[in-house]
Amino acid sequence: MMPSGGTFALLALCVADANVLFDLCNGRILPTLPALSYHYIVPDAVFAELDPALQVSIQNLGFEVGSLPAETVREIYTVRPKHPKLLVADLFALYVARDREAMLLTGDSRLRKLAEAQGLAVHGTLWVLDELFALGELDAQGALAALELILARGDGCRWANAKSAVCSGSSYLLERRVKTRRSLKYYQR
Repeated sequence: MMPSGGTFALLALCVADANVLFDLCNGRILPTLPALSYHYIVPDAVFAELDPALQVSIQNLGFEVGSLPAETVREIYTVRPKHPKLLVADLFALYVARDREAMLLTGDSRLRKLAEAQGLAVHGTLWVLDELFALGELDAQGALAALELILARGDGCRWANAKSAVCSGSSYLLERRVKTRRSLKYYQR
């Protein structure tokens, strides 16, 4: 991207884990993600998990497919036994974010905790919805429709709390379960 003046603008880096990509695809809002002005990286191990249609979409949107050097891959397999509930692809996302000093987009609570413990900025699907809404890329009806599609098609375990209870309040909250419940109400206004 080159703004006027002839200098290159550096976009902040954002590494996307598979579950956020699945959510955005399910919510039919993946094509709006570039409006958030990040340089998106999908680790090659995550990219390999995706179905071919989603791989094509990601490539068409200009996402980088990122890889790791051999020594970092060895490091992942060394730490993997300490985190048996995380997939290797999850650890690839974490290490690409760490090595590239990027924000991590994930909906996996274990991966989120590990990334935060390492000092990484971490956000999830609801943050993306809130950011797209704040930028005007989604109106309230569009954000609510996307969230409902994500909830209907998403990982039942990961979204169980979002489906079960409704709290009152505003959006832009830090804690994910409360934020999900409040986002439903926020977009329904």
